[in-house]
Formats: sequence, structure tokens, C-alpha cells
Amino acid sequence: MKIASKKPHFFKPIQPGYKHGIKIPIGFLKYLKGLNHIKHAILRSRGKKWLVKVNGWRLEEGWGKFAKENDLRLGDLLIFKHEGDMEFEVSIFVQVIATEYAEYLQEEEGNNVEETSKKVEKEAATHSSWGQSHFECIVRPYSVSKGFLRLPKQFAMENGLFNKKCGLIIRDERQRSWNLRLVTYDSSVRVFGGWSDFCAVNNLKEGDYMMFEVVANGEKPIWKFHSKT
Repeated sequence: MKIASKKPHFFKPIQPGYKHGIKIPIGFLKYLKGLNHIKHAILRSRGKKWLVKVNGWRLEEGWGKFAKENDLRLGDLLIFKHEGDMEFEVSIFVQVIATEYAEYLQEEEGNNVEETSKKVEKEAATHSSWGQSHFECIVRPYSVSKGFLRLPKQFAMENGLFNKKCGLIIRDERQRSWNLRLVTYDSSVRVFGGWSDFCAVNNLKEGDYMMFEVVANGEKPIWKFHSKT
């Protein structure tokens, strides 16, 4: 999925304690100049609206209701697209598993990725409705420039992919298929061998979202690619 560049947006991972409120990132406040007199924000998602109190650029009263009605869980990722004044269109991506989530925590809080990912893996596993039959991730800069995809650690472990050097077939929703390779390198499982071509054909760029569903997990795994639209 491409995020429209015409409207400012920010990402927010669902962290422990999220039910009590979330804070708008400091770097985004430049888009909200002159709006500090507005005491409530409007959040829109899936055709519904929520009125949430703003306290020091923190979304508080009313946020709990938004979180509950949208069934937010640890590991989910939200995108807030600014629609003007204090109104936001919120897109919800469920279970951005372990490593991806930990990287966002590191970016926002300066935490240690490895320590955070262990905690998130444990907590997110409790809420996962799909089990480990799929994973969602974001196209990172290295994935475009260096031509490989690093798999979330928990997904790789649950599917027995560590130290498994084998072929991989990825099919998309239009039944096109790609032959790639799975290898373990530097304590992570990576997708190589044609990843750059896969990104080019699907017009994937930094910041886009992907979901891969396990179709078969044999000697040569087969995954289905879903673009996040």
C-alpha cells in the first residue's frame, strides 16, 4: 500500500499502556501549528468517528473507547493521516510482528531492539488470531537498496526456517509467482535471490506494507503475497 504524500501522516505502534492514551510524535507537531487551542481531536476509521480529548498533544479521554471498539492489540500499527484541523483518518494494521514492532519502539523511545522484541514476541503471541501462518511488515530502506527481506524472528522460529537453506515460492493475488531463496545470515532469516525483481514488479517502495500468508511449509515453502490496500 502506498501512503498518499499529499497529506501529512505519522505512524504509531501499539505499546504497553496504550489504553490510557497515546502521544502525537514531536516531529509531527510542525503540521499542527496554531491548533493548540483545539481541545478535541476527531478520529475516523472504517466509516465511524470518535471524539478524543487532546491534553498536551496527548490523546486521552475517548481514546480508550476508540481502542476497544477497534480491538487494538499489542503489535498493531496505526497510521494517522491528517485531514485538517485536529481530524485524522486512522488506518489499522494488525499484528506487525515482533521485530518490526521493536524497531518502531527503538525509533520512538530509544529502546534496545533485542530486549524489546523478546517482550513483544511474548505479549503479541497471546493475542495473535492467525497464529504464525502469516506476517506483516514494512518495506525498509535496506530491503530496497540491498535487495533482501529480513523475516520477523518469531515467524521464522515458529515455521522452522532458521538454518534452512531452501527455495521459496511467492504468489500474488493475480496468481503470478516468483522463485526466491531463504537463507540464515547474521542470526536472521532472509529472503534473497530475486527480491529486487519482486519489489519492482509489485511497485513496492520504502514505507509500503506487505502481508505474506503461508500456503505450504514443506521443503520449498509457498507463500501468498497480499498488498495492503
